[in-house]
Order: sequence, then structure tokens, then C-alpha cells
Amino acid sequence: MTPDKTLTTVAILMPGDMGHGCASQFRQHGLRVVTCLAGRSQRTKSLADKAGLENFSSLGDLVQSVDLILSILPPEHALSQAQDVATAMRATGAYPDYVDCNAISPTTTKQVAASFDGLPARFIDGGIIGLNPVKENGRTRLYVSGQGTSLVRQLDGRGIIVRDLGDEIGRASAMKMIYASSTKGAFTLFAAVAVMAELAGLRDEIFHELEQSQPTTMATIKRMMPRIPLDAKRWIFEMEEIARTYDTLGMTPHFHQGAAAMMQLADQTPLARGTRETAQDDTALADVLQMYVDALRAKPLGQNY
Repeated sequence: MTPDKTLTTVAILMPGDMGHGCASQFRQHGLRVVTCLAGRSQRTKSLADKAGLENFSSLGDLVQSVDLILSILPPEHALSQAQDVATAMRATGAYPDYVDCNAISPTTTKQVAASFDGLPARFIDGGIIGLNPVKENGRTRLYVSGQGTSLVRQLDGRGIIVRDLGDEIGRASAMKMIYASSTKGAFTLFAAVAVMAELAGLRDEIFHELEQSQPTTMATIKRMMPRIPLDAKRWIFEMEEIARTYDTLGMTPHFHQGAAAMMQLADQTPLARGTRETAQDDTALADVLQMYVDALRAKPLGQNY
């Protein structure tokens, strides 16, 4: 891949909420956007169709037809997907640039990068901050690091903002981990506060105090309590990766291990059966809290959230 190559075709693996939003924006800015939906869920297929992605029947066909691959999927699948793509590259002799955009620690990112050892494909560390680009109106940030980022930087201004953090693999994933530790970590703590208020029989009193003295915290509780379960299943692993990042640099991992436990609790509520597309925002906060409490009381003996 020559540094001055013009980017024309991008693959999104896989087009969930973030991926299909990226695809929609890229297409509006003149790029051909493709995917491979073999073995994917009906939701993913529907989102891909909504965004107008072209579907290839195999990864082998895909890697031969694209300039750049963006890996955007639940982070626990980042390594296996990279291995599948590397296998397809070896089989076809086609080596597009590969950008891992998943919420994984720098340590895991380096394991993903190792999937491409011995191949001429350029691996780029990536981290996405913000909502999907349709919702962000083009202000979603893609941080990248690694050698040879010239191609992915051509996405800048084409529905997202690309910010290069230098040549070192791990810098972009660390950026994502630290940022997400403040956002998801904070609203998970606030969710724990709300559940504790309910358990202690002080919900009305605590919420009244928060409304007066910490209105931003109370607003976060109201907004996020019903929405955390929608993404909790994939955020469990993300919290564990954040904890791993902290631990690697000598900081306590316990904050975000606790956040992962709260995500596990949220994933046990009925709300977790919904998606961002089907979520209803009119459920009373008292009813949402009761769902968390019911899930807590139904936990296996000896298990804490």
C-alpha cells in the first residue's frame, strides 16, 4: 500500500450501532463502504441494509476489494476477528490496512496486532470516542496510532474527525480506555448510588438532595439507568479491559472491576433484552430501579454485584 494511495473503498466489520453510523457518513462523503455479514445477527444485517453497505459473501472476497478495514464490534471479539481477517489475507495475498477501533486495552491491542505478524498489511491502533457519526453530526473522533496512518487519515472530515497520536501501537487504545473510564465509569457509579438508595429505603430523600446539590448527577441517573442495560453485555468486557489498563500502569483496577460488576447486574434486568433501536425512554425511574433490585435479589448465593 503506497502512502499516497487514494482511499476509495472501506470495509466495516461489523456494522452495529457505531459501525453502521460510520458507514452511512462515509457513503455520504463519496466512499464505497462494504462488509461481510456471514454468520451475523439479524440486527446487524438490518443495520447494514439501513446504511446501504455492500455485502461480500466471504472475508476472502472482501480483503481483495478494499483499501481499508475498520474493525468495530464487541471488544471481546476483536482478537478472533483479526485472526480471521489475517487468515483471509494469507489465503488471497491481498493486504488492506487494518484499523482496530475496538474498546480494548493496549495489551490486548498488541495481541491483536500480532495476528498480522509476517504480513505486509499495516496494522493501526484505533479508538473511537463519541456517539455514532450520524448522531454526532460528524463530530465523532477516531484516534489512531501506529506507523503508516496516511490512508485512515483520509477519513478525516468525511463524517468523522481523525486524530493521529503518533507511531506507537497502544496510544490510541489507551486514549479510549482512559476516556471511557471517566464516562462509563462515572455513570456506572451513579447507577450504584441509585440502587443503594432504593435498597436503603432512601430513594426519595437521596434523589431530592441530588436534585438540589448535584443536579448533573441526578440527570445522569435519570438518563442512564434505563440505558445501561442496552449495552451492558459488551460493556462488561470493556470495563475489564479498562481495569487491565489501569493495573498495567500501576493504578488500582478495582474501580472498573466494580463497574464491570454493575454492568453484569444491569445485564440481568429485563431492559437488557432491548436494543438502542427498540428502547423506550418512558419507563418510570422507580420501575427501572425495581428491575435492578429484583435482579440483585435473584443473584446466585454468594455472588456480589
